[in-house]
Amino acid sequence: MKSNVLWNTKLSFTGIVRGHETQLDTTLANGSLNRGPSPKEMLLNAVSACAGMDIVSILKKNKQDLLSLEIEASAELTNTTPSYFSKIHLVYKIFGGVSGEEAIKSCNLSMTKYCGVSYMLLKTCPITYEVKLNNELISNGFSHFD
Repeated sequence: MKSNVLWNTKLSFTGIVRGHETQLDTTLANGSLNRGPSPKEMLLNAVSACAGMDIVSILKKNKQDLLSLEIEASAELTNTTPSYFSKIHLVYKIFGGVSGEEAIKSCNLSMTKYCGVSYMLLKTCPITYEVKLNNELISNGFSHFD
């Protein structure tokens, strides 16, 4: 796996992976141009997308009628230098004709067996999650790899 990051101006960068460009930046208040998410925000997106890919794959494999999946992610940062995530919380919002058992199973498998990004982040911080099916909370859990 490889990537290339090019400095633009101020604290703005362009990341290039397999020909795909992504803007990374920080806020105006932090001295840059607000042209894109910060590296830590990208990391939060990465854990969400990684888990989401697992969940969609598992639900489709098990012939569940998934209409949509939204993942809300929040993280708390330490007040240290360097600052890093002290905890992450994910909310999986699954919609469609998906059984509660399959929704819970797919999220649990992602957070305990398949999601490589959460596996890496667990070395630094705990990850908790909620599973909501058609707007109803059906499960809570925490990521762990045995």
